[in-house]
Amino acid sequence: MTEIFEELINSIISLPEVQSIGKTGSKNLSFSEDRDVDIFIICSNTPDLISREKIYNSINYDLKIKTNDFESNYWGTLDFIDIDKMEICLMYFTKSKAENEIDDILQGNRIKREDNYFYPIGRCSTYKNINILHDKNKFLENMKLKLSNYPKTLYDKSINLHLAELNDTEDMESAIHKKDLLFYHFSLDNSIDHYLQLIFALNYCFFPSRKRSFIYINEFKYKPKNCIERLTEVIKLGGEAETINKSYEKWIELLGETIEQINNQT
Repeated sequence: MTEIFEELINSIISLPEVQSIGKTGSKNLSFSEDRDVDIFIICSNTPDLISREKIYNSINYDLKIKTNDFESNYWGTLDFIDIDKMEICLMYFTKSKAENEIDDILQGNRIKREDNYFYPIGRCSTYKNINILHDKNKFLENMKLKLSNYPKTLYDKSINLHLAELNDTEDMESAIHKKDLLFYHFSLDNSIDHYLQLIFALNYCFFPSRKRSFIYINEFKYKPKNCIERLTEVIKLGGEAETINKSYEKWIELLGETIEQINNQT
């Protein structure tokens, strides 16, 4: 099946508009482990639907193909190809839009979470770690170089935003006062979301998403002692109305130590 995937990629490369192709996740394709694969395709202009369908249908294999003729705000023009129950997500972006998006993020203009848990800064993480399959004009290579340093402007804006959100504890305190477990869960989840982005910024690391956050945090230099264990305990204690007060106490301790580390850096 790897041969079929390679044939698909080579067919996409044959489109004259295509300049670069990158694969997220692991470098090698594993049909025994991967359930879906994201492919970023950078183009001078997006190839039209007829051209894309033509190359997909040219592959001598029974592919399940789903094409689209519209552009997503976040994921470009999306086509889906199933190869033996593995979904290949093909995302076509124009070079100009991809460059403008990254520049906007690095300037700190899109540091808030957007619709349906989309983190714009995660796009920086994607390009920085992407596996290059094709790079005719070195777009992806240059993008990786551009993202090798975490801008001070982005650091300052991210730290200030997430600290301001975390210092607003009114909802959490109200939930504790009323012993409202569901409301506490809501406010704690929101706070953890900002905390994760804060600690990633503290370590000059582009926040990819909430997936596998502990793997990253485990490698971070700047973090409270036993950060992962303590954050896990906050979540566990927040699971019962009788212990949410203790959960909040430990949360404030963890946050306070993180703020102390931020202050030590400035």
